Amino acid sequence: MDEPSLLDLLKEKLNPRTWFLRHPAESIPEDGSPSHPTVSRLKGAPAERVVIPWKALVAVLLAIAGQMALDPGSNNYGIGLALIVASLGILILSIRLGEWQMLPESAEDVPAQVVPLTVKRIPFILFLITLLLAFLTLGGNRFTVFNVFCWLASLVSGIVAFWIPEHKLDFQKIREKVFNFFRNPVTYIQVKPWNLLVLAAFGVAMFFHLYQLDMLPYDMSSDHAEKLLDINQVLNGNPMIFFAGNGGREPMHFYLAAFLIKVFHTGMNFFTLKLAMALAFLGSLIYVYYLGKEIGTRWTGLFFMLFMGYAAWPNIIAHSGMRLVLTPVFLAPTLFYFFRGLRRSSRNDLILTGIFLGLGMLGYTASRIVPVVLVVGMLIYLAYQRFNKTSRSLAWGFLLTALFAFVVFLPLIRYALEDPFYFTERSLSRISSTEVPLPDNLLLVFLENVWKALIMPFWKSGTAWVISVPDQPSLDTFTAAFLILGLVITFVHWVKRRSWRDLFLMLSIPLLMLPSTLALAFPIENPSQSRAGGAVLPIFLLSAIGFETLLRTFWVKARQFGYKVAIVLIALVVVITSARSNYDYALVKYPDIFANSTWNTRQMGEVVKDFTRSFGTIDNAWVVAKAYWVDTRLVAMTAGYVDRDLQVWPDDLERTLAIPGAKLFIVKFDDVDGLTRLRTLYPDGYATYHQNPLQDRDFIVYLVKPGSTD
Repeated sequence: MDEPSLLDLLKEKLNPRTWFLRHPAESIPEDGSPSHPTVSRLKGAPAERVVIPWKALVAVLLAIAGQMALDPGSNNYGIGLALIVASLGILILSIRLGEWQMLPESAEDVPAQVVPLTVKRIPFILFLITLLLAFLTLGGNRFTVFNVFCWLASLVSGIVAFWIPEHKLDFQKIREKVFNFFRNPVTYIQVKPWNLLVLAAFGVAMFFHLYQLDMLPYDMSSDHAEKLLDINQVLNGNPMIFFAGNGGREPMHFYLAAFLIKVFHTGMNFFTLKLAMALAFLGSLIYVYYLGKEIGTRWTGLFFMLFMGYAAWPNIIAHSGMRLVLTPVFLAPTLFYFFRGLRRSSRNDLILTGIFLGLGMLGYTASRIVPVVLVVGMLIYLAYQRFNKTSRSLAWGFLLTALFAFVVFLPLIRYALEDPFYFTERSLSRISSTEVPLPDNLLLVFLENVWKALIMPFWKSGTAWVISVPDQPSLDTFTAAFLILGLVITFVHWVKRRSWRDLFLMLSIPLLMLPSTLALAFPIENPSQSRAGGAVLPIFLLSAIGFETLLRTFWVKARQFGYKVAIVLIALVVVITSARSNYDYALVKYPDIFANSTWNTRQMGEVVKDFTRSFGTIDNAWVVAKAYWVDTRLVAMTAGYVDRDLQVWPDDLERTLAIPGAKLFIVKFDDVDGLTRLRTLYPDGYATYHQNPLQDRDFIVYLVKPGSTD
């Protein structure tokens, strides 16, 4: 009576949910060795012959050669594509024959327990009251002591109300440990080789992101002037929630920079803007490591952190001194807690997912796509589970992610309700006809945008010099080759094992690129390394998987010590070569392009600074304006005067006659009219020619002594 009927069998086979079910898989040991037993070599028997996985070797060499041939400066596109296609074919054959070693199978992502829907009553009531007060008082686009208190109180009370303690604190043991420490204050530090390896990878990232940070890049653009003005408002008693100028900007970067200026006295300058983003990125690498470890092994986490640490793509958008890198910074912990929360059926992890999701949306506009990405991920996850009580409870638990993201994002939600135009202006201007008419073939433009963004890692990263090396790939040759391998490996693994995480990782790349690909009104702005910045996480994670599985493939064949040493040395050579290429992109080519695209306002600011420190004042310093020349605010800012604009047009020079004291004028080297006008008004003045290594960056300093008249 318990046997299934023919109708039951038909229902099971035709049910679409079976398309997502996993296939049984053999477990693979952590070291990546084959699961079948091996026969040990007898003592005295001849040494084993070295077995080289030729198919894997040929696949990776073809991938590297194909990526090298795809250099935009060459005309070998057809050869490059042919080599890559051949590489993929050999890679699939290697996987199919069992030569290529996949990552060890992780624990099944089956809900381990029902996520409770309980809540602590008193903290929950406090949560509702403080949340309502925060919403009512966060109006007027201004942070105050009271509304920030209510906002943070709602977050804390919400955490207390919904958090499930996982470990019961034993205060007696804590007390004993404290007393024992004071009786015998000796601390033992245990250093493990693995920890040193992780610290070394982090040290590489620190070098790449902090090396000559004050100098690379050197001069600011007008966007940076706007940011320094906004930070100055924060420091001078106008703590805005949303900075509506210049298209509208989220507050996170400005408050981080203001904190560095106020506490560490870094100064109101380009260095502070860059330092805030560099430190934020370095802090996120902790979660990058744990995210890689969550998806694969600890080696996945190590290679993921290493590749991200020296990669030019995130390094460039951090060195730009703008808030662009904040999308991957907060996406890393968001994805880590999201994956771990679903694996462990942890309500606490889902709460943390929502908190970091909200923080990301306070950082950069491109992060507004992340909620969509998480919803897609949750739907994919549920499609792989039986719709029972445990999976339903996780779906309800995911609502806590949305709730806490709402709480953290509340200040900007309040602003959006008050002034929806400025809040959505930057996004709507790119996806709608608010600025320019949309093209007629809208679908074709979108598909072309998607294609350009997807090939950005291998082909061209766009034309914006502020955030990229124009017309060059976003990835170096080796990282791009490993990405190709990682994509195929992940796809094959999904086909064989039906892992929801594999499908989500692959789909997350085009989803996270939507802020770039949706530039329908301005397709020239796509691809954009900043708007597609969230995609660096799945991209470099897949590259790390490609690299790790390649090393595993060779390592399991190594039976002799010399062979293993050779594998390690070759891996080091690959990493060092890849890092050197990224160094050239991020710390040589990018600063050079940046310098050639900006004016030497810092050099002019030094002249003004010397003038004000010797015998002049800032009120007697001017930059004679000329169309398409320097932003005169930046000259004052680099001299240490953030709230000043030194601009004076040639026709207005006469008004400077009434101002007593020594005077300084900066004139463009080819501004004949401006210099002639100055000589007419101040015949006793004298000019000094200042040269710059870059073409057309020379300027003239015209100095007038005290008491000179016309």
